[in-house]
This record gives sequence, structure tokens and C-alpha cells, in this order.
Amino acid sequence: MQIRRATYDETQRILNHSLEVLKESTMGHVKQRKKKALELISPFLSNGGYYLICVENNRVLGWIGVGSSVDINTDEMIGIIPEIYVLPKYRNKGIAKILCNEAFAYLKSEGLSKVQLNVFSGNYAKQIYEDLGFKEVSTVMERKI
Repeated sequence: MQIRRATYDETQRILNHSLEVLKESTMGHVKQRKKKALELISPFLSNGGYYLICVENNRVLGWIGVGSSVDINTDEMIGIIPEIYVLPKYRNKGIAKILCNEAFAYLKSEGLSKVQLNVFSGNYAKQIYEDLGFKEVSTVMERKI
């Protein structure tokens, strides 16, 4: 298993999965449209973000988006992870944790000391993030009116 930065062509293939990623990650809170999925990830890629991929036998098993942004609460430059995805047949093998740890190393080498991600309520991946040391910072709440 190898973790490396995705090429342009690999990034394009990852973007072909954007609707699946949106559906799973947002737990039904975001309308499932390919255009919306691409709107959510395009600014990240346009601002220097990139994907790290997990590859084995020339097959991409999963990926993680890695970038940086200014924390709107502290005005501090922080690492961001807008997307983590492991293809269904490769799940439960620790790939998401491996990708996260590699992303942490990349971000640290870029001089960052903090990383944030967003997870929707009810997403099973939240437990993985907590196991990796992520702590809840804020909660968005909503109510139908």
C-alpha cells in the first residue's frame, strides 16, 4: 500500500465519485446533485488543495482532501480536510486512518499546527475521527419551522 499525491488524471477520476461522496458524507442533508457536489469541492481545489490517495496494485483504494484555510474564529491558518473517502470494498481495513495520519504529516510539514474537518451528525466516520484525536469544537443545530 502506498500513499501519495494524486496526479491530475487521478484527481479527475476522484471527482467522478463526487456524488457518492456527497450522498454518504452529508447523511441526506444536502440534495444529491452532481453540480452541487462539484460546487462544494471546487473552491478547495482552486485554492491549492489536493488529494492524497491510497494505492495498491495500481488501484486507488481511497483518498483524502488536504488543504489550508484561515479559521474564521481565530484568524489562524489551519489545515483542512474537506473529504475522506474509501471505496466500499476496501473499508474496515484502516485505510481512512492511514490517510488521515499521512495528511497530518503533510500539513505539519507545511508549518500548520491544527487541522479541522466537518462531519455530519450520524455519520459513522465520526468515531474514526475521534479515535484520531479530533475533538468537537462547535455544533450546527437546525429546526424545521
